[in-house]
Amino acid sequence: MKLLIIGIDGATFDLILPWVEAGHLPNLARLIQGGVRANLASTLPPVTSPAWPTFMTGCNPGKHGVFDFIQPAGLNFSLVNSTKIRQPTLWQRLSRGGYKVGVLNVPVTYPPQPVNGFMITGILSPKGSHICYPADLIERYKAGLGDYRVGPNIQYKPGIEAEYIADIYALIRTHGDWALQLMAEEPWDMLMVHFIALDIMMHALWRFMDRTHPRYEPSPYEHAIRDGYKLVDEYIGRMLDRLPPDSSVLVMSDHGFGPLRNIVNLNVFLMQKGLLKLKRDPWTQLKATAFRLGLTPAGVYHRVEQLGLQNLAARVSKDTRNRVVGKFLSFDNVDWSQTVAYSMGHVGQIYLNMAGREPYGIVTEATYQQTLQEVIAALQTLQDAGRPLVSRIILRRETYHGPYTDQGPDIHLVLDDYNMIAFPLFATDGKVITSQIRGDSGCHRREGVFIGCGPAIKQGERLAEANILDLAPTVMHLFGLPVPRIMDGQVLQEMFPTPAEVSYSDEDDAEDVRASQALSAEETAQVEERLRSLGYL
Repeated sequence: MKLLIIGIDGATFDLILPWVEAGHLPNLARLIQGGVRANLASTLPPVTSPAWPTFMTGCNPGKHGVFDFIQPAGLNFSLVNSTKIRQPTLWQRLSRGGYKVGVLNVPVTYPPQPVNGFMITGILSPKGSHICYPADLIERYKAGLGDYRVGPNIQYKPGIEAEYIADIYALIRTHGDWALQLMAEEPWDMLMVHFIALDIMMHALWRFMDRTHPRYEPSPYEHAIRDGYKLVDEYIGRMLDRLPPDSSVLVMSDHGFGPLRNIVNLNVFLMQKGLLKLKRDPWTQLKATAFRLGLTPAGVYHRVEQLGLQNLAARVSKDTRNRVVGKFLSFDNVDWSQTVAYSMGHVGQIYLNMAGREPYGIVTEATYQQTLQEVIAALQTLQDAGRPLVSRIILRRETYHGPYTDQGPDIHLVLDDYNMIAFPLFATDGKVITSQIRGDSGCHRREGVFIGCGPAIKQGERLAEANILDLAPTVMHLFGLPVPRIMDGQVLQEMFPTPAEVSYSDEDDAEDVRASQALSAEETAQVEERLRSLGYL
C-alpha cells in the first residue's frame, strides 16, 4: 500500500464544498465522493506552528512542546524549529518501522531530520540554508525543476495584487512540480505534500471574494483565491493519476479560514486595566506619549509601504531593525515588577507573569488562581462599540496536558468568534481595536478539513468532527503498526467499513529526540522577517 497525504494549509470546507458543487474542484470532488470527509478540529490556538507538530506526533502541545511560532519569556521570545518538537514525528516512526517516507514543504520541519527516504523543509526555513535530506536532494533535481523555494517572494500590499497573485501561483507550481517529480523518481510508501500558498493568499485577499466583508470592494481579483484552489486541485489530480490502485489518500488542513475584521491590542487593554504597567522613567513616559500620538509600528510601516520599500526589509540588519523598534513603546518599557499579565501571540494568548517561568515573574503558585480570576474578570469587560468582544475564554488546563504544559499560555481568548485576532507582540498602535497593520482581511478558524479515500475506506460518507490529533494514530494503523499509547489522538475507526482491532505500544521514546537547538543569528533574522511579512510577528 502507498499513502499520499496532501496538506492544504488553511483549507476550509466553507470554500471547498461550494466550489466542488460548482464544478471548480473536480479532483477534490472525486475524493469526497469516493471516500469520507469530516471537519478537523485544530489546536488552540489554531495556528500553523503548533498544529503541524500536533499532526506529526499525535500529541498535544503539552507533550510535544510547540505552542506558537515563538516561545515567550517575558520581554523576549525564541523561535521554534523542528528540534523543539519533543516527541517523535510520524515520519520518524514510519522510518523505524521500515517504511520509505517522503516529506515535502511541511512547516516546522527545519532543520531537516534524517528519515528513511527524503525531506524538503517548509515555511520556517531560512534562505540559503540546508533544507533537504539527503543533502544533495535539491541539487539532483533543480536542473530540471529550477530553484526550490519555501515561501512567497513578494509581500502583499494594496495596489500590487496582480504581481502578488502571480507570485503565489508560481509558488503553488513550484511545490506541485517538485512533488510530482519526487513522487515519480524517489521510492516511497508514505508521501506528505504540503501547499502553504493558499493560507498566505487567504490572509491577504479574502475581502475581494467575500461580499459580506466590511472592506469588500468589487475587483478583478474576486476569483483569485478560488483559482488558487483550482490550481492546487489540478496538481492533486495529477498526483492521483500516478498512484497505484491500492493506494490511499488523505487530504487535511491544519486549521480553517474566515474573514478578519480588526485587530485587538491586548497589551494596551491590559495597561488600561492596570494589569500591565510601564516603567516610570522619563524616556518610557515620553515614548508612551508618542505612542498615543501615533509614533507606532503601524504608522512607520504605512510610511514605508507608501514608499514601496516593505519588500526590502529583509535586507536590513537585525541590529538596525532592533534600533528602530527600540524607538517605539515595547516590552522593554514594561515594569515587570508591577505587571501580572501580558499578551504575546496573534490569536489571543495571555500569559501570567509567573515567577520561575518569566525572567522577572511576580505571580506565585500561591497567588496564581486569584490573579487568574482577576485577569479573566477584566477580559470579560473587553468590548467593541459596546458589544462584548470575548466569545470564549479557555484556560490552559482545559487545553494541554504533559510535561511542557506550563510553557503554554495561561489563557486562550476567542475574539469575536475568531473574526478578530490580537497583535502578536506589544501593540501596533495606541488603540485597543485597530486595523491589521498590513491590511489583511482573512484569518484562521479552528475547523479545518479532512478527506480520506482508498480501498479500505468508506465511500461518500460524512463523519463526525475529527481532531488533528487523530491523524497520526490513524496513519500508524493504516500501515499495520502499533499506535504508541503516548499519542493523544484516536484511530478514526468510523472511516473503515470493517474496523480492525487497533494494536498499541507502550513504548515511550520521547527521549529519543534530537537535542533542542537554536537557529544562528542570521537564520533567526531571516525567519523573523518572514514571519513579520506574513503577519505572525
